[in-house]
Amino acid sequence: MSKSLSKAGRTGSEDAPATKQVLGRAPHEKLVKGLGHPVRVECLTVLTKRIASPRELSEILQHDLSNISYHVRTLEELGLIELVREESVRGAVAHYYKAVERPMFSQTEWQQLSPKVRQAISAYGWDILIKDASDAIEKGSFDSRQDVHLSRTTLLLDSEGFARLSRLMEELVGTVLAEQAAAAERMSKSGEKPLHAVAATALFPMPDPE
Repeated sequence: MSKSLSKAGRTGSEDAPATKQVLGRAPHEKLVKGLGHPVRVECLTVLTKRIASPRELSEILQHDLSNISYHVRTLEELGLIELVREESVRGAVAHYYKAVERPMFSQTEWQQLSPKVRQAISAYGWDILIKDASDAIEKGSFDSRQDVHLSRTTLLLDSEGFARLSRLMEELVGTVLAEQAAAAERMSKSGEKPLHAVAATALFPMPDPE
């Protein structure tokens, strides 16, 4: 997550979610709620990279354990993290969590978010993507196929060109998901083993050269 978000924040009791409201939220609303507090942003950053207990998070992030425990419960209620194991530690039960896969935002939903939340979500998305690519490279799967794609293109655009490319990339995501659905239908008939893959697209402004 973004380091620009302040570590200082409200205590957990000030924005406690109502269970019924949480259950009724759309996926993107849950993510916005989850990233609405800087401590939850920090917790999600760590849990994207590793499994950890609230006590471990407290030590890593240097926040009070009771505050961390509250925000971990909130993240679990929102469905943004999941319990993966329990261990007995000094007569108590330690709960270990990891982050779950994030939902996507439409352009309209994205524009409705505050700049701070957009920044946090973008940084969080990059954390996940970098971890995926690193794991694939380290374990040898990244280049296991000849038709793998990796490209980086620097551009000089006007505002209209940027907007057009953004819309084209959003359309591409729809095509990618449609192909996944078609593949699922084919595999249900062929019995072929699924090939786990990650498709990533990005278009973002760079700072002016110094």
